[in-house]
Amino acid sequence: MADGLATSGIQELGTEVLSTTASITNGLSSPLRGFRFTANFDGLGTTSFKEVQGFSTEVEETSYREGGFGYLTVRKLPGLVSYGDLTLTKGLYSNPLLYNFFNDFLEGNNFTPVNATITLYDNAANPTASWSVINAWPKSYQSGDLSADSSEILIETLVLAHEGIKRDVSVAAG
Repeated sequence: MADGLATSGIQELGTEVLSTTASITNGLSSPLRGFRFTANFDGLGTTSFKEVQGFSTEVEETSYREGGFGYLTVRKLPGLVSYGDLTLTKGLYSNPLLYNFFNDFLEGNNFTPVNATITLYDNAANPTASWSVINAWPKSYQSGDLSADSSEILIETLVLAHEGIKRDVSVAAG
């Protein structure tokens, strides 16, 4: 490859998952299962959810044409990073924890963003992955519809905007 261009490739990412002699399981490693997890919010405590959606990060692309080299190609540079909103879904309980969090924010009682840690567990209740959510604040709240024709569990949904999400790699290593 030419000097100055990216030279790293998939070979540097590690092949433990693809190896049939992985030291962790004496065979193929299994992907993590995403059904046993908790979320711990600073000041709100730990709670469980039916779903946590929105683990996404995107880097904007800035394109420009650099003159003088005779190339008819556009140069691309990384720009700002944006994070998708997190959507937390859980059954509605008599304790209005999520609603109070949202309502306090609306009324200005709690205008301070909070940090959160979302932890994934294996079948033996050992943490296997963890994500830190930075400066989250409630963007929207929704409660399930009431209907005399249905016996479904009421669901509440809280959407959080945030300034970043980082995976704690020490949880998987430890």
